[in-house]
Amino acid sequence: MVAISRPKISATGIIAVAGVIVIVVAAASISSVGFRPYGEQTILAQIEREDSILCGKFGLAAQQFSDCMIDLTDLRRRHVEMLTAWEWI
Repeated sequence: MVAISRPKISATGIIAVAGVIVIVVAAASISSVGFRPYGEQTILAQIEREDSILCGKFGLAAQQFSDCMIDLTDLRRRHVEMLTAWEWI
């Protein structure tokens, strides 16, 4: 009778596979829950302050001021789209 040896699984291999599984599960959990990157809220608050100061320099009325803020948000979005299209970020 011929004995077929069973492949040996090393402890290092098991640990490596377990580590990869943990990383994949953690990444999936974070993206599905919708965590925001660290410091994003601070950055968004700073952008809003700067936009508000800029629109305020023009002495706009309330409706014009909110239109100015919306236009600046749209301008920033288009800049990100352009940079992404050119693969700069």
